[in-house]
Amino acid sequence: MFLILILSLLFQQPSAKTKPGDPQPPPDMDYFLGTWSFEWNVPESVMGPGGKVKGKETYRKALSGSVYESEIDGDGPEGPFKGLALTSYDAAQKTVSRYEIYSYGLSCLKTGPIGGDLGGYYTIYWEGTPIKRNGHVIKMKGKTLMRSPASFRLEVQISVDDGPYTSYGNPWFQKEAAK
Repeated sequence: MFLILILSLLFQQPSAKTKPGDPQPPPDMDYFLGTWSFEWNVPESVMGPGGKVKGKETYRKALSGSVYESEIDGDGPEGPFKGLALTSYDAAQKTVSRYEIYSYGLSCLKTGPIGGDLGGYYTIYWEGTPIKRNGHVIKMKGKTLMRSPASFRLEVQISVDDGPYTSYGNPWFQKEAAK
């Protein structure tokens, strides 16, 4: 046993230490490929009644480069819904854009910078275009927190008629095993 421990220490690859100023590696947007289950407890708002939203989102490559399309199938307080999204990454600007359209008539473009650390954790800081619903102008902003290969989380905030931003919940996305 002791011999195995010594041999494993001798043959380990040396690990490179990171230093302040080291360049940040670009994000691998293929991270999103596959199917993700999500759950979201939304509060009652001008967007609709509060309650649990559950579903799946399946990402695949679209076109070329860093463009992805996804299909969303969900169920919420107002019943089942479907959605489509196009997500793109601009490496030169270090920004992510995502256009979403839903079967209940809403669409939104979310854009913002993506930042990360040398440990491979990335965060997209996004703001959405205004949405008109039930006679109100709604703005959303938030963060997409890419912290694990198996899950990511959103922190979503909502503003109604230019009021202060308040929490609109924090949905979890869990990666489903490939079949």
